[in-house]
Parts: sequence; C-alpha cells; structure tokens
Amino acid sequence: MEGVTCWTFSENIKFEEVSEYLDRFKHVDASGKIVFDLSKTLSIHSAFIGFMIHAKHTTIRNGGNLTLLLSYTVERILVMLNIMDFFAPAEIVNIDKKTA
Repeated sequence: MEGVTCWTFSENIKFEEVSEYLDRFKHVDASGKIVFDLSKTLSIHSAFIGFMIHAKHTTIRNGGNLTLLLSYTVERILVMLNIMDFFAPAEIVNIDKKTA
C-alpha cells in the first residue's frame, strides 16, 4: 500500500499502550491515508476508543482519510456504543440513512 500509513494493532490493547499510540500519532502525516488494522484485535480499553476518535478528528481537520479494518469484536463494540457511523466513510453513511 504505497502512500498509505498502516498501523496493525495487537490482539489486546491495554490502557498503558494508548499514550504511546498518541505520541506516535503526532508524527504521522494526518493529511494522507491512514489505515488502522484492528482485524486481529479482541479487546480494547475505552481509552483506545478516545484515541480513535482523536485520530479521526485530526485526519478530517487535515484533509486526510482514516480507514478502520475491524475484527467482529471491535465492530460490535463500536455498534454498541453507537459510534460506528462516525468511523464509516461519508458515502456509506449517507446511503444507509433513511429519509422521510
């Protein structure tokens, strides 16, 4: 994936790791394409969800694009928290929303 920054995350993301991800993210070109690969992740600390929201805000503000590759477990967590739409691409969100 040329021109894409891809981060692959571990099976379990603990609270202690989140500050390291925040520090590392400060050095990423947020105006580019970023992929968070959580396809093998089974558990995440709630602080990591805050980090993902921060990363999404930062990429939007800088004209970049954040894509999440989710495991079933992480997808279910985002759905239960009712924040899945926030991470979905705009064109998908617009198609899924019903109009009166």
